[in-house]
Amino acid sequence: MHAPFMEHRDVLALAPTGSGKTLAFGVPLLAKLLLRPPELHKAGRGVRFVNPHDRLRAVVLSPTRELAQQVASDLTQAAKGTVLRIGAVFGKSALAPQRELVAGGLDILVGTPGRLLELLDLGALTLARVSCVVVDEADRMMDMGFMPQVERVMGWVPTDRQVVCLSATLPAMTESRVLQLLRNPARVDVGLRNAPAHRRHVRCDVSDEDKSALLVALIREHHMKGLVVYVRTRRRAGWVTQALRHHKISVDVLHGDRSQRARNDALAAFAAGTVDCLVATDVAARGLHVPRIKSVVNYDVPLMPEDFVHRVGRAGHGGGEAESFTFVDREEFGAWRAIGVLSGVETTAFTLPDFTPYQRAKSGRVQRRGRGIKVDFGGGAPRLRGGVGQKPLQWERSGDGGRKGSGGKIGAKKKRQRSAPITVGQKRGSGVRRTTR
Repeated sequence: MHAPFMEHRDVLALAPTGSGKTLAFGVPLLAKLLLRPPELHKAGRGVRFVNPHDRLRAVVLSPTRELAQQVASDLTQAAKGTVLRIGAVFGKSALAPQRELVAGGLDILVGTPGRLLELLDLGALTLARVSCVVVDEADRMMDMGFMPQVERVMGWVPTDRQVVCLSATLPAMTESRVLQLLRNPARVDVGLRNAPAHRRHVRCDVSDEDKSALLVALIREHHMKGLVVYVRTRRRAGWVTQALRHHKISVDVLHGDRSQRARNDALAAFAAGTVDCLVATDVAARGLHVPRIKSVVNYDVPLMPEDFVHRVGRAGHGGGEAESFTFVDREEFGAWRAIGVLSGVETTAFTLPDFTPYQRAKSGRVQRRGRGIKVDFGGGAPRLRGGVGQKPLQWERSGDGGRKGSGGKIGAKKKRQRSAPITVGQKRGSGVRRTTR
């Protein structure tokens, strides 16, 4: 990849997860920028300075905020001791500090497409001198609907720019759209579309309603730490997290609905070992390098076979043994077969632990205040149920404007009491009213 990059050719690079794609483009990019350092301008009396508006010469586009932060951190470490400055911008975070960062002058800007366009529309950023654009995890950009935004960003960049697209997987339906960003690209393939061979992959056939019970049993029996559990939706992430907490397992959650600060805190706590388990959606499946991850559980079989490769590729970055477990419900057999065709993964024989003590019927219930409402934390979704002989759970307005569980009608109002009329010698005030004359 180094030779075509230094020759200013467009590049399409495909390599397995954990193979070092960030430094594969980062090292030649830094070398190229150092050959042409930031221009110095005279300011009188021999003083020379770098104009911040003329400094930005490379942009790296990332599909997720966590990946943008990680890429910026890796490039900053690689550029340590040089004059180059690298920064990251991303959405769901305060805009003002990021505007100040850009205004101070950067050589490489890493960011999500939406926040870059926001800064461009505000006039806080110019790409007039950008000569290289890197699109990281190009297939994920397409899956998340970011490709129109990527094309808009390209419209702000000079036409003689160099474009580099990288990914671990690239489905045929996505490849044609990605290739539209490139002009006569050099293609670099390294072990394309294979699940990491040094990891043990286990398939667990289990019904959807028993997945949570199996997960708890797996963690308890094998004393698992450094575990990431991938689920299909944000709602299911909440269910699984609650089930694990109910069984006294230290866990945090990471998905797109959480604030950036909460996402950063969850990832930092997991990386530091404060929590043993991280429940996440696919926002944490791409490019993240967390050495502590030893095991991955696919609680839900990913709908896209390529996502399996990215998920299991998170484990083992710190060296040593790594493993993945995939829970397969009978309705997910088709998706599992597609994974086998794409990755050629071979599963290891595995005896499931006894998870009957953690099944829904025996898992215990959490009593809430009010009319005997119970929440069942078993496999699948928790279910709200009323007490014995009570009406189905509904909501009604409480007297202070809040809401409370009840069997009454929705929106029922508290009966208003009329105050007594004012009498002779009594002053107007709270609880009295003037009589009609």
